Amino acid sequence: MKIVKKAVAAALAAGMIITAAGCADTSWSYKDDKYTLPIGTYIYYMTGAYSYAQQEAQKQVEVATDADGATQPTEAADVMSAKIKDNDDKEVTGRDYMLNTAQQSSKTLIYTLEKFDELGLKLTDAQQTQIDSLASQGWIYSGASYEKLGVSESSYKLAYAEFSTKYEAVFKAMYGEGGEKEVSDDDLKKYYTAEYVDYSYIPINLYKTSESTDATSDSSSTASEALSDDEIKKIQTTFDGYKNQLNKGEKTFDEIDKAFMEYQSLDKSTAVSAQEILDNSSAPTDIINAVKELKNNQAEVITVGEGNTAVMYLVYRGDISTKTSNLDDENTRYSVLTNMKKDEYNDYMDTQANKLELTENEAALNQFTPEEIEKKLNEINNSSSSNS
Repeated sequence: MKIVKKAVAAALAAGMIITAAGCADTSWSYKDDKYTLPIGTYIYYMTGAYSYAQQEAQKQVEVATDADGATQPTEAADVMSAKIKDNDDKEVTGRDYMLNTAQQSSKTLIYTLEKFDELGLKLTDAQQTQIDSLASQGWIYSGASYEKLGVSESSYKLAYAEFSTKYEAVFKAMYGEGGEKEVSDDDLKKYYTAEYVDYSYIPINLYKTSESTDATSDSSSTASEALSDDEIKKIQTTFDGYKNQLNKGEKTFDEIDKAFMEYQSLDKSTAVSAQEILDNSSAPTDIINAVKELKNNQAEVITVGEGNTAVMYLVYRGDISTKTSNLDDENTRYSVLTNMKKDEYNDYMDTQANKLELTENEAALNQFTPEEIEKKLNEINNSSSSNS
């Protein structure tokens, strides 16, 4: 598109656009011969893209630290021109990221609806309940803001709840038993044993806490005090003993856990066990780093923190190949299958969506631009701030 240099010509062009948009039907964004997306779904996807772009833009703004150590940005983030990495790891402006995301999400929504029908899938009562629940809960929290942006409750339900539920259903149908991209039990087990790790750990605080009550205010407070060196040495000796027993194969982790419960006079185990991809784990970083250094059926003792915050851990790495029976559980199997195939599936759905012959409502898309979305979001935020 050529840039009009003269101000009068630009003003006339803007007036023509506004007039045309006023006469056009801007209630929908994309459609084919079966599905028509309400414009609210497009706005919803663009709003989500803006939130992400804004977060990335804020990371690029320099911050200043005050005397108390608090940090504040030195300037407002320019979301529209900020450089954002898209899903293909290409650098685009925040504005283009919003446009591309809204367009791709809209197309993928239509393709998901089409594929769901093509596979002969029907929503179960549980899936319909899930859609209704996701939509109603989310709308209670953010519905008022979305309405101000031009997103109706039905558009929100379609773009978010129905889309996610049917997207998941299509995935299960394609990669599950009898699907066009079915994953065999052997392939799933190979992935599980290659990518997942079986690990456990037992924590023990190297400090003690005490609670005191202020008689005048009747308020209570908790204080922590580090254990003495002798107390810590005793715990270290006990944990080192556990480690040696595990490393020599003299006891299983479950047996060590029971021994620790007796040692601490516990009614319930405090051990944590998991089978997961370590890079996706939410476990403490020090624990994950320790597990990565261990071989199967080996243990280590580490201490995290110091003084009245120190915690000692007995960390153990098991043999994931002995845990493949976990895949018999439907939820575990689906979780592993998702990790195995989610990137392939996402790429497939987007690629197929881009092959659809869709009609694009230019009048609607020209009306709901990234700049317009940003303007409305700022108005909503400013209104919320002034009312609080």
